[in-house]
Amino acid sequence: MKAKYTANAYCNEEKIATEAGDDVDKPYAWMVLQANGNFGDVHGEIIDNKTHEVVKTFQKTYLD
Repeated sequence: MKAKYTANAYCNEEKIATEAGDDVDKPYAWMVLQANGNFGDVHGEIIDNKTHEVVKTFQKTYLD
């Protein structure tokens, strides 16, 4: 059975990882962990696989 949500993490424009789960918080926590150790514009989104809508986003920013 297909998971309810899919999370995609990107560094700049390149997809660096994908994770799926039935609880939106689990893929979100995974997505935040993907940002550790990556430099650049790290961001991501969680998509509801049934509706194909983005339900949550993530953006890592650096302080100067």
